[in-house]
Amino acid sequence: MSITYERKVQVIPPKINIHTAKKQEVKRMNVAAYCRVSTAQEDQETSYEAQVAYFTKLITENPSWQLAGIYDEM
Repeated sequence: MSITYERKVQVIPPKINIHTAKKQEVKRMNVAAYCRVSTAQEDQETSYEAQVAYFTKLITENPSWQLAGIYDEM
Protein backbone atom coordinates (compact mmCIF):
# COMPACT_ATOMS: atom_id res chain seq x y z
CA MET A 1 0.00 0.00 0.00
CA SER A 2 1.39 3.31 -1.11
CA ILE A 3 0.72 6.62 0.61
CA THR A 4 0.58 9.75 -1.55
CA TYR A 5 0.91 13.18 -0.11
CA GLU A 6 -0.36 16.38 -1.63
CA ARG A 7 2.46 18.89 -1.84
CA LYS A 8 1.75 22.46 -0.93
CA VAL A 9 4.25 24.94 -2.31
CA GLN A 10 4.39 28.44 -0.94
CA VAL A 11 6.24 30.92 -3.14
CA ILE A 12 8.13 33.48 -1.10
CA PRO A 13 9.08 36.56 -3.16
CA PRO A 14 12.59 37.95 -2.62
CA LYS A 15 13.03 40.92 -0.36
CA ILE A 16 14.32 44.03 -2.06
CA ASN A 17 17.61 45.20 -0.67
CA ILE A 18 17.30 48.99 -0.49
CA HIS A 19 21.05 49.51 -0.88
CA THR A 20 21.30 47.25 -3.94
CA ALA A 21 18.19 48.75 -5.57
CA LYS A 22 19.54 52.28 -5.20
CA LYS A 23 22.90 51.32 -6.67
CA GLN A 24 21.20 49.80 -9.71
CA GLU A 25 19.12 52.94 -10.29
CA VAL A 26 22.11 55.27 -10.00
CA LYS A 27 24.47 53.29 -12.23
CA ARG A 28 24.40 55.01 -15.62
CA MET A 29 26.86 54.83 -18.48
CA ASN A 30 28.61 58.04 -19.47
CA VAL A 31 28.13 58.56 -23.21
CA ALA A 32 29.70 61.22 -25.42
CA ALA A 33 29.23 62.12 -29.07
CA TYR A 34 31.74 63.32 -31.64
CA CYS A 35 30.33 65.62 -34.33
CA ARG A 36 32.14 66.93 -37.38
CA VAL A 37 31.63 68.42 -40.82
CA SER A 38 34.00 67.09 -43.45
CA THR A 39 33.55 69.75 -46.16
CA ALA A 40 32.93 73.47 -46.47
CA GLN A 41 30.07 73.04 -48.95
CA GLU A 42 26.88 75.05 -48.38
CA ASP A 43 24.72 71.96 -47.90
CA GLN A 44 26.96 71.00 -44.96
CA GLU A 45 26.46 74.30 -43.06
CA THR A 46 23.64 72.97 -40.87
CA SER A 47 25.06 69.45 -40.62
CA TYR A 48 26.96 70.15 -37.39
CA GLU A 49 23.91 71.61 -35.62
CA ALA A 50 21.78 68.69 -36.81
CA GLN A 51 24.32 66.18 -35.47
CA VAL A 52 24.51 67.92 -32.09
CA ALA A 53 20.71 68.00 -31.80
CA TYR A 54 20.36 64.36 -32.85
CA PHE A 55 22.96 62.96 -30.45
CA THR A 56 21.87 65.17 -27.55
CA LYS A 57 18.29 63.93 -27.92
CA LEU A 58 19.37 60.31 -28.41
CA ILE A 59 21.59 60.25 -25.32
CA THR A 60 19.34 62.23 -22.95
CA GLU A 61 16.27 60.14 -23.80
CA ASN A 62 17.99 56.89 -22.81
CA PRO A 63 17.48 56.43 -19.03
CA SER A 64 20.62 54.30 -18.65
CA TRP A 65 22.90 56.90 -20.29
CA GLN A 66 24.38 60.11 -18.88
CA LEU A 67 25.48 62.77 -21.40
CA ALA A 68 29.22 63.24 -20.85
CA GLY A 69 29.61 65.83 -23.60
CA ILE A 70 29.53 66.70 -27.27
CA TYR A 71 32.96 66.90 -28.83
CA ASP A 72 34.10 68.50 -32.11
CA GLU A 73 37.12 69.91 -33.93
CA MET A 74 35.78 73.44 -34.19
